[in-house]
Amino acid sequence: AVGAGYGAELDVHLCADGVPVVVHDEDLVRVAGIHRRIEELSADDLANVRFPDGTLGVPTLAQVLAAMRSVPVMVEVKQRSRGVGRLEAAVAAAIDAHDGPVCVAGFNPLTIRWFARHRPSIVRLLTAQARPGPELPLLLRRRLLHPRVLARLAPHGLSFELAGLPSAATDAWRERGGTLVTWTVRSEADLAHARAAADNCIFEHVRP
Repeated sequence: AVGAGYGAELDVHLCADGVPVVVHDEDLVRVAGIHRRIEELSADDLANVRFPDGTLGVPTLAQVLAAMRSVPVMVEVKQRSRGVGRLEAAVAAAIDAHDGPVCVAGFNPLTIRWFARHRPSIVRLLTAQARPGPELPLLLRRRLLHPRVLARLAPHGLSFELAGLPSAATDAWRERGGTLVTWTVRSEADLAHARAAADNCIFEHVRP
């Protein structure tokens, strides 16, 4: 959500020619009814996609950042592979050229570790949920929020699903002084839940 005192969350994938683009899903089925994956299409292809409401184009991360110079932005790096580096480096390059407030987030702990090693000055949030998806190895899914694992990953904060709060792991994180953001708040009831269990929230259709 964007507005006075708020920021924006940008979900980012890598397209065929190595350019990070802003789109939530790995394909265009939900947003445009097109059965093509983002990784199969070039930035030019994506710029010419027409959506059902008549708008045109999936923007690149650089284009969106250029339009949001004074808006705090969280870049959610949609990296499902264990072979991290290419998407992360492309996102880092776009952030390097951006002079506004920005942080990165991601479900993949290897993404968070990449940024800790290569761009330690960028604020990093590890995104997690009560039942992590199958893209992570089973042992890591079970121990992702263990204090020793978090110490190695060195995130500045956790971004945790609202439906999984409160949780022992996130409560322990906050007790150690960690920041907890929760998602996605869509109602006043959700907002009350978020205020009781977290430090901040990602929201839609409601104003904190």
